Amino acid sequence: MSELVTSVVGPGDWPAIDEFFGPKGLVEYCWCMYFRLGSKDYSACRPAARKATLGELVRDGERVGVLGTVDGVPVGWLGAGPRLGFPRLQRSRAAKLLPGDDPERIWSIVCVYLEREHRHRGLLRQLIDRAAEWAREEKADLIEAYPEDDRDPESGFDPYSFHGRVSTFEACGFAVVEPRLQRRALVRKEFR
Repeated sequence: MSELVTSVVGPGDWPAIDEFFGPKGLVEYCWCMYFRLGSKDYSACRPAARKATLGELVRDGERVGVLGTVDGVPVGWLGAGPRLGFPRLQRSRAAKLLPGDDPERIWSIVCVYLEREHRHRGLLRQLIDRAAEWAREEKADLIEAYPEDDRDPESGFDPYSFHGRVSTFEACGFAVVEPRLQRRALVRKEFR
């Protein structure tokens, strides 16, 4: 099988993103807008409006995530960027800031997804590593995520979650800061 190629999304990537998210695509309803919109705005717009909004962001040059392709076919996605670009995080108990945090210096990974036939091969780690590299290039102090805590198999974590798993982030050099909610954790990778 060919190698995964990861890249930070640019304006020319809209056709691949449209293919990945689109009709009968993997995540056609969200269009990676859940965290980018407040709850009322997200609820008020339908998938077509979410698609249009994401398309506009991408075509206007906003770098909204990391895309993974195999032989030119999109197979993986990671939504990431500066924490302040995700309004829904402001009220999230899973993403609650720690005392002394400067949200302007923090980047967030809000969702990860890999096509089923490409899972369990370490490819998701490549997407996470590229996101961390991107955050470091942009002079962030740290990048964080809010994955399912799979360290205790008895915990009943959600294997279908778009948040990823703690064990995957730990393999990428993230450290667990603290457990969050019942089955989640705050993980961070610091660059300072």
